[in-house]
Amino acid sequence: MPTASSTAFVADSTLGLTPEEALRHGIHLVPQQVVHKDRTYRDFLDITPEEVLALLEKGERLTTSQVAPADFQETYERLLRTHDRVLSVHISGQLSGTVATALSVAQHFGGRVKVLDSWSLNGGLWLVLEEARRLLKEGVAWERLEERISPYRERVRGYVLPKTLVYLQRSGRISGLQGLVGGLLRILPVLEVKGGRVLPGPRVRGFHEGLRRIAELFRRDFPQGALVHLAHAANPEGARALGELLRSEGVEVLSTLPAGAAVSVHTGPGTVALFAGPRR
Repeated sequence: MPTASSTAFVADSTLGLTPEEALRHGIHLVPQQVVHKDRTYRDFLDITPEEVLALLEKGERLTTSQVAPADFQETYERLLRTHDRVLSVHISGQLSGTVATALSVAQHFGGRVKVLDSWSLNGGLWLVLEEARRLLKEGVAWERLEERISPYRERVRGYVLPKTLVYLQRSGRISGLQGLVGGLLRILPVLEVKGGRVLPGPRVRGFHEGLRRIAELFRRDFPQGALVHLAHAANPEGARALGELLRSEGVEVLSTLPAGAAVSVHTGPGTVALFAGPRR
């Protein structure tokens, strides 16, 4: 029989870890979905991140879709056979319908499943999940968890730098004219993830200037330091360069994650991102 403190942790695949890696951290993944030519593939299960990137680089048009209700149902039922409760933490509800779907499915489990909106994705999602785990270990009541984690969640930030405007244009995030002008002038946007939304940040001339600007934004938002995860879409060199900028200032990078299908489809191969949250 599970103990009273037995909690299983669930995240969606925007977390950036493979299902096997996530399990090593005590996290059970449910797959986001990638849509290509009217066919839907479950992230990691039916299509790999490498296959997603290869299709994008060939010029194929892809979109993403939220986790299927059946995947939530199966995961919650399976975990509740061995745990008292499930904490399910997901990509911002302003970026995906995943949280809404999880809440709908969770209603069938009589309070044993709690759903949290991370207000972020990838490394930001991981930071919020780990803070929730810490609070539960400290004895915070299940019913008060969202209230207690809210101040931390509000301070988590993400900074995303695409290597090209092509994919933002394809996904409708910028106009064709903006893409043309930006491409000619090598102007790139630094996107900021905060409060659950992706907001346009400063524009920079060239990728390396963008990495420096990310480091500046990080210093602005976290002058006392922070917990940091990096992410990239087939750009380990870019992530390494950003990591070196941070480490030269004494910042510890906890991990470097794949950006995942959701980020890669909308911002494209070459994207580099930094996610940060306050130290505890």
